[in-house]
Amino acid sequence: MAGTHRPRPPMPTLTEAGPDEQQRQDFLRAVIRGFHSDNLSLDRWDLDRRLFEFDRCFGFTVDGRWVATCAAYTRQLTTPGGSVPIGAVTTVTVAPTHRRRGLLTAMMRHQLADLHRRQEPVALLWASESSIYGRFGYGSAVPRLLVSGQTRDLEFGPWAEVGDGWVEEVTKEEFAAATPTLHARLLPDRPGALDRPAVFWERDLLDRPEDRHGSPAVRYALYSAASGELAGYARFKVCSDWNGEQVAGEVEVVEIDAVDTPARAALWRFLLDLDLIRRLKVSSVAVDEPLRHLLADPRALDMVFSDSVYVRIVDLPRALQSRRYSTALDLVIEVSDQLLEHNQGVFRIVAEAGSPAQVTRVENRQPDLRLGIRELGAIYLGGVSLAALHRAGLVTEHTPGSVAEMALAFDWPIKPYCPDNF
Repeated sequence: MAGTHRPRPPMPTLTEAGPDEQQRQDFLRAVIRGFHSDNLSLDRWDLDRRLFEFDRCFGFTVDGRWVATCAAYTRQLTTPGGSVPIGAVTTVTVAPTHRRRGLLTAMMRHQLADLHRRQEPVALLWASESSIYGRFGYGSAVPRLLVSGQTRDLEFGPWAEVGDGWVEEVTKEEFAAATPTLHARLLPDRPGALDRPAVFWERDLLDRPEDRHGSPAVRYALYSAASGELAGYARFKVCSDWNGEQVAGEVEVVEIDAVDTPARAALWRFLLDLDLIRRLKVSSVAVDEPLRHLLADPRALDMVFSDSVYVRIVDLPRALQSRRYSTALDLVIEVSDQLLEHNQGVFRIVAEAGSPAQVTRVENRQPDLRLGIRELGAIYLGGVSLAALHRAGLVTEHTPGSVAEMALAFDWPIKPYCPDNF
C-alpha cells in the first residue's frame, strides 16, 4: 500500500550552531527536549542569546534536525591558591532515536580538541548520570553535602559567635546590586567556584513564576558587619505548610556565603528562626560547611554525601601549573589518556610548599606512580584523596611513599565547592 514505507534517514552530520537565528533557536529547543523540560520560551530568548556562546554550540543533525547537542561556557575556575580558564561543559544531549551510535564519543572528542585549541587547560561539567563521563577522562572532583533537619533541634552551642552586625531581608533588586562585588571578593578563597559574569547573575536571579513549577519564590537576605560593610548573603525559599493545626513550613536554602564564620552563623540563625518554619533543607553545601560544628547537637543535622562537578584535564602541564601545593613535591608520574595523546606519558612534577609546580615531560625515567587522566582530574582541586583512589585500585604505586607524598601535596585546607549550575 502506498505511503506505508518511509525512507531510512541519512547519517547524522556534525554541525555547528552557526549565526542563523532560527538554527540557534532550534538548537535550544533540542536541548530543552533532551532534558524533558518545557518548550523554548521566546520571552527568554533575549537572555538565552546572551547566555549561550553559539560559537561553542554544536552537535549532530539529520536533515536539519538536531539529534545531539553539546556546548560550553567560557569561565574561570578557582583552584587551590590560583585560578585557571576552563570550558564549562553544558547541554549534552543525544536523542533516544540516535543512542549507541557513537555520537556522544564524537562530541566529546570534538569538544576536547576545541578546548585545547582555545588554550583552556581544564574542562568542568555537572553529570546528570555519574556513570557516563569517566570514560572520557572526567573525574568526580568536588563532593558536596545535602543537609536537612528539624529547626527546633538546630540550636547553636554557647561557643557559636554570630557577630555584632545585622541581617536584613532585601528585594531581588537590592540583592543584585550588592552581592556580585562580595562574591568576587570571596571567589579566590574557594577552590571549585567559578567567576560569575553579569549574564549569569541575571539568569540565576530570574525566578519567573512560570519556571518555578509550584516552588515558592526566592527570597534574599544580606548580612552587614557592625561597620556597615556587606559581609554575607543568602538566597532561600519558604514553603508555608500546615499539618492539621500544626505548622509544618520548610525553608530551603539556595545559596549562602560570608566572609567569616560569625557572619555565616548569623545568616544561618536568621534562616533557622523564621516564623512558622519547622524544617531546614539545603540541596548543596561544601563538605567543610561549619554549620554542623555550630550546633549543640550535631546529630540533629541530617547529611547526605553526594558528588557535584567533574574535572577533565585538557592540558596537563598548564593545569598543574595553575594551582599551588600544600607540601613540597618532587615526583615522576605516568599518566594514561586515551583521548588526548599530548597528556599521555611520563611527567616530572616539582613544587615547593605553597607554590605552583614545574611540570616537564621526561624520557627514560621510571615513574614513581601511575594513574589515569580521570584520577588526576579527581584530585586536581583537593577534594578527593589520591590515597583513597590508590586503596580502590585506581592508582599504581611503584616507589613506596609516593602516593602519600602526592596526596599530601594535592590536599588543600579549604575543600572545593561549586555553587554554580551551568
